[in-house]
Amino acid sequence: MRRAVQSWGIGRHLLGWSMLYLFVALAPLYVIVLDGRPEHRGFWIEFGVALGFVGLAMMVMQSVLTARFSTVSGAIGQDNLLQFHRQAGLVAFALVFGHPVILVLADSGNWAFLDPRDNLLRAPALWFVLVAFPALLVTSLWRQQLRLPYEWWRLGHGVVAVLLVVVGLVHITRVSYYLASPWKLALWIGLGVASIGCVVWVRVVSPWRAGRAPYRVQEVRPLADRTWNVTLVPERADGSAHALGFSAGQFAFVTFADSPYSLEQHPFSMASGEQVRDRLEFAVKELGDFTSTIGQLEEGAPAFVDGPYGAMRLSHGATGLFAVAAGIGITPVISMIRTIVADDRSVPVVLVYANERRADVAFADELDALADELGDQLAVVHVLNEPPEGWQGSTGSINRELLSEFLPADGWEHWQFVVCGPPPMMEVTERALLDHGVPLDRIDSERFDIGAAAATGRRHVNVRRLVVSIGVILLLASALFAR
Repeated sequence: MRRAVQSWGIGRHLLGWSMLYLFVALAPLYVIVLDGRPEHRGFWIEFGVALGFVGLAMMVMQSVLTARFSTVSGAIGQDNLLQFHRQAGLVAFALVFGHPVILVLADSGNWAFLDPRDNLLRAPALWFVLVAFPALLVTSLWRQQLRLPYEWWRLGHGVVAVLLVVVGLVHITRVSYYLASPWKLALWIGLGVASIGCVVWVRVVSPWRAGRAPYRVQEVRPLADRTWNVTLVPERADGSAHALGFSAGQFAFVTFADSPYSLEQHPFSMASGEQVRDRLEFAVKELGDFTSTIGQLEEGAPAFVDGPYGAMRLSHGATGLFAVAAGIGITPVISMIRTIVADDRSVPVVLVYANERRADVAFADELDALADELGDQLAVVHVLNEPPEGWQGSTGSINRELLSEFLPADGWEHWQFVVCGPPPMMEVTERALLDHGVPLDRIDSERFDIGAAAATGRRHVNVRRLVVSIGVILLLASALFAR
């Protein structure tokens, strides 16, 4: 079993979460069967109803995936969570839309549910679901192409998702054909409370907790062209100076505003080492509307930090570190290297670091100094796409041939492999490492954007297969229920 899980590259934590997800999605059908069901109305009617039940249960569970529970994120990884959330949303969409289509085809009288002349409140609410759910998917999958500001998209996404769940819950309780028993109704009330509770956790509780431990900007200094190092120090009422504890490689959501409830929340990886407890350092590149002005942050400006999150962490038991980074993807890697140096560990470190130009290399002076200080322990391989005249290093983009030059020939079985950068580079690197014989579960990588969850690397394909398998099981269970 363990070998099968490792070969899929999904990890036992994600597999365990998937089993829980499947159990909750099937729970509405369980309770109906166990408590006795009302008169059977034909296969297609019952099948359509079952699809509605499991689809709504999946929508409830979607909010848990994005609730920013650090234990879940730390065990499963943001990369896997985003991929699972994306694919599960597509499956839930298919199930929820299958519900009215099948019911109307089986009995045209069910059109009455969508007819405002029959019920002026019910029909518009159900039409809202039929319009809003596709809009939710389109704006989530193609947000960047539609040029939707992340902050407003995130707010709208959360509001619409909650309304979809609320309409669904009201719908099934008003129909109430299968909810005659109080404990059946209690199940759905519990699921609804859990879903809305997760939203409250993200929107209210997490900002409140961050507000109790505020920070202020101590320094903003340039690291490279359009890349800045932002240092935050804690500003506690009791005068304590302990910053957030984290593992090298993790990230946090940072808000630069007067209130922790601001819409401006951005995921940034920590650049400081684990041992540094009096401040937090982040490397930020000017990429979007907000980050384009990051260099204008003023000393003393308020900031709030929610974290840490992510399963990409420095393995203190690994016998070596092989890291591949591109652009601002160097941030979690520099945190790992700083932690190794501070711990005085003698493990070998190989860093392949790609940038467009020499001026884009962040932490250039520090990496050069560390390479001189550590000698053979640290090998830094710079790869430039537009090298200056007289450049003696590697050129072009990261590819399989380039990586094969620097991958350790042997003794790497207990090394840690880290990949961070643009999704296309990450996929090329992951495939090269797999071809080299590195097991997928030893490759650490994370993406922060649900749009990046469209990546086609092996791990992402396997997560998709896992979710599709869940969808097939739900379809079969619905068919058995309808018999």
